[in-house]
Amino acid sequence: MLDNRLIEADATKLDELREILKAQENSDKLCGIGMKEIHIEHGAARKVCQAVKSLTDGKKVLMVTGPTEIVDVDGKNVKEAIKAYLDAEYDVEWLVISEPDSIVHATPENAAKIQAHFEGKDVVVGIGGGTICDLCKYSTYYYDHENPLPLVIVQTALSVNAFSDDSSVMLINGVKRTVHSRYPLILIIDLDIVAAAPAEMNVSGYGDLIATWTAPVDWYLGNVLGMGQHFHTAPSDMIRTQCERLLENSSKLAAGDAKTLGELANVLTLSGLSMGLANESSPASGSEHVMSHLIDMASGVRKTGICYHGTQVAVSGIMSEIIWDWLLNDFDPKKVDLDKCYPSFEEMEPRVKAAFDWLDDTHNAANECWADYQKKLQRWHDHKAEFKAFLENFDEFKKTVAPWVKKPEYIADCMHKANAPTRYSKLNFPVDEKTARWAITNCHLMRNRFSVIDLLHFTGFWTDEFVRRLIERAEAMDAGL
Repeated sequence: MLDNRLIEADATKLDELREILKAQENSDKLCGIGMKEIHIEHGAARKVCQAVKSLTDGKKVLMVTGPTEIVDVDGKNVKEAIKAYLDAEYDVEWLVISEPDSIVHATPENAAKIQAHFEGKDVVVGIGGGTICDLCKYSTYYYDHENPLPLVIVQTALSVNAFSDDSSVMLINGVKRTVHSRYPLILIIDLDIVAAAPAEMNVSGYGDLIATWTAPVDWYLGNVLGMGQHFHTAPSDMIRTQCERLLENSSKLAAGDAKTLGELANVLTLSGLSMGLANESSPASGSEHVMSHLIDMASGVRKTGICYHGTQVAVSGIMSEIIWDWLLNDFDPKKVDLDKCYPSFEEMEPRVKAAFDWLDDTHNAANECWADYQKKLQRWHDHKAEFKAFLENFDEFKKTVAPWVKKPEYIADCMHKANAPTRYSKLNFPVDEKTARWAITNCHLMRNRFSVIDLLHFTGFWTDEFVRRLIERAEAMDAGL
């Protein structure tokens, strides 16, 4: 029986949420929430000095932003306004992280630029989107693990769920990696700021939540097969019902309805917390995210910008929904030949490296992917007993996960109503067919974590013909390529 208090959780009531989580079965498997406060309200940015004061007695503030101008609903420059609030009480250094192409990437190199300004500072205030947030979390944590500088984040768009978790998605050796970092101690979401963000950015946050219907199922699958060990229902239970309401209100989101934006802010923040509770991004990041990561990794070779993360994830989410729908309705465990499900390391190494070698001349991306993939391959070989049991009890598995999965046609319809892109070619930086097919086909080779696509690959179903039929079904929904 689901706890109604959990499924209607309010991200701003952290103490209450902690008590609710403590009451859940096997709550000892959940990690704590390392945040002090979350503010989601109109005019919340005015609380920035109060937030700093609650974290330090010091007066030296490092304010970190990207180069893009951000305005609120009244047309006021957000960064300059927050700088003025802070200047009234603090000694503020404003650091702008920028790159020649005006697109800031979350890389260790940019994190190092921030760390170079930490000497003598008492607190860091990051203002911006997911990239600035990830850089601030990463730079403060890896500068001093034991005693990181206090961190306040002012979120300027409802673009991703990454503001309220304790990890950072970093581009390392040309490969997207989710690495442990830290929570911001205080998160400020001013509804007057996010309401003024470009509509496609808030739709991106809505898109990021499409993973709610695929990522937790990938997570559970990995747990059943012995490929993971931290699964708990609470992180996903906490957001699923509120995500269902968002889907139902897709047309209101497209219209910029204030109440719906507030609901989006709450559930996105809860989605971030769900990843911290699990101590991994699995509750909100599965096969759909890996497809998206590969497209990002190819952007340098393609000489294009990085698409809005959430909208790219949502298009990939439709593909993952189709895959899960096939598994639950068409997969026949009796057709699986166990002896053919365990490729050797000698077989897989050249295949993995060939998939990624074209990304750079140094082979760094290919080597990074193989280093991670071989850990997954070893675990797959080590847990044959769990796979055999899975095949024997597949009907029970289906009964458990079927309520967690939505029909792909329904998801695509909701995205159309939200004015969210459903095709890679319609993203803010359009993705060509060749790159999209490559990302879909090879995404399971990129990282250590197990997903439904790994299962289909090891059982022999994941072929070029399967991918072709997958894309054809998406096409019938006005989605996919």
